[in-house]
Amino acid sequence: MNTHSLLQPVTKVTLSNGVRVLLDEMPHAHSVAIGFWLDVGSRDETPELAGACHFLEHMLFKGTSRRTALAIAQSLEAGGGSLNAFTDKESTCFHARVLASELSDAVDVLADMLRNSLLESAEIRREKAVVCEEIKMYADTPDDLVHELAYAHFWREHPLGRPVTGSLQSVRGLSRQRLQAFMAAHYAAENLLVSVAGKFDPPALLKQLEQLLGDLSPAAPRIPHQTPVFYSGRRLRFRDIEQVQMMVTAPGVAASDPRRYALTLLNSILGGGMSSRLFQEVREKRGLAYSIGSFEALFREGGLLAVSAGMSPRHVPEVLALIEYSFAGVAAGALTEEELSQAKRQMRGSLQLALEVPRHRMMRVAQDELYYGREISVAEVLAAVDAVTLTDLQQLGQNLLAPDGLHVTLVGPLRRWPRGVMLN
Repeated sequence: MNTHSLLQPVTKVTLSNGVRVLLDEMPHAHSVAIGFWLDVGSRDETPELAGACHFLEHMLFKGTSRRTALAIAQSLEAGGGSLNAFTDKESTCFHARVLASELSDAVDVLADMLRNSLLESAEIRREKAVVCEEIKMYADTPDDLVHELAYAHFWREHPLGRPVTGSLQSVRGLSRQRLQAFMAAHYAAENLLVSVAGKFDPPALLKQLEQLLGDLSPAAPRIPHQTPVFYSGRRLRFRDIEQVQMMVTAPGVAASDPRRYALTLLNSILGGGMSSRLFQEVREKRGLAYSIGSFEALFREGGLLAVSAGMSPRHVPEVLALIEYSFAGVAAGALTEEELSQAKRQMRGSLQLALEVPRHRMMRVAQDELYYGREISVAEVLAAVDAVTLTDLQQLGQNLLAPDGLHVTLVGPLRRWPRGVMLN
């Protein structure tokens, strides 16, 4: 695949009040993806406001001074488009995908939601009930619960350790006044990034954005983020279910760390797919689990590498021993050039395939801007990936995967810690 044939230079424009706009043109596309990104997430909340970002994500769909909730829902669907949003630990995004001819409508709807949401008290009361049910749903879903418990213990009191949804107590304590104050402080010009990828008319789009967003107030001063401290150990939560859900968590690296490419490759080799070491050893060779995989999470001041799996209680000691063995193998230099080459090929292919999809490109350039203040070109990424060596992976293993630095979380039909488990 000729990567250069898929890419046009991404243009960055700053509106009169500081709102950043990223324009990624795809002249041969028929659609366009647009995201209104706010540089605020659950880690920016106080304990009393835990869940505020996620709650506001819900509330902005509940009606504005110009549109009812139904009108918002119908606004883009009528033309075959879609409108959605998500909240994570470091950002909030409201996004749409529409035909190129419908982009003006999408911009108007997104700006209306951001600027004119009513936050009616009656809707807030109803949505509290909905979000509380969502929190209960996650608590009743073992493979979700094990992630929440692992984050909570691995990062303890740090905001990264709290669920994005907040707690039942914090959500019930959210008031209209508190939500309005939070929006005034964070839903502001300097925190807003508009990312667009697909087919569109840049001058017309910029003119509309200036009209709709140009008078947005600047953000209040941000509270400096604290670097998280990692805690090893183990945690067991009893649930009367058939399987044990397990998560083994190790320290990772920050989003700006040059070792992030090596960590992504290491994750791919360990548990990133059906050809990975853990999938082959645990599922294919021994039949100990149906699902097992690994993932990495990178944030501004830190990150993690984790393995998750579901298995019968009697298989827990063997599965954990295999994970420990795989981690030890990385530190001892057991990975091969063939494994590294395969992981690099997989990463290159995944990146290049994503370049054909407007939504993926919209998200990619937005996240680059939020974390690095610039676009990280595909050529730069591919060069960094190609430069990773087996020695780099071995050093990562030695620095991050030591047994005494790991945290193990189990959720399932166990009332005491299993015997024979090597990880502490």
